[in-house]
Amino acid sequence: MRNKYIFVVTFIICTFNLVTAYSETIRVSSEKLNVYRDNNVSIFIGNVNAEDSKIKLWSDKMSMFYDETKKTVFKIVAENNVKIIVNGVTAYGNFSEYLVDNEELLLEGEVIVIEENNKIKSDQLILDLANSTSIMTANSNSRVTAQINK
Repeated sequence: MRNKYIFVVTFIICTFNLVTAYSETIRVSSEKLNVYRDNNVSIFIGNVNAEDSKIKLWSDKMSMFYDETKKTVFKIVAENNVKIIVNGVTAYGNFSEYLVDNEELLLEGEVIVIEENNKIKSDQLILDLANSTSIMTANSNSRVTAQINK
């Protein structure tokens, strides 16, 4: 019993150190965490919430990829029921990829962007946080639609 307790405590400490050693600014909570040290990836599952100084993200599943040489998180992938808040704009979709170093965010799958009372729908959003630009596109069989209040 004592060995089991020591193992659990050691595992929790190692997991915490793995997540925080790579980036001190990304805070994550979830129902479950799987750490794959050989692949330098941590997978958070169930009511995931992630936040850094620029972005807040919620999803059902999120994978964080680490660069072992730089000791930083370089990519965050969120899947299913994705919600992102950046600079007062809320966006929803089914899949998201955030490239941390480039400050680029890709959101795909039934994308809805809401700012104040304005709403835009598309199939894909590419957001460049460093340059404050965004591109919304639709598939060939749909269109980008906007509801803009005067």
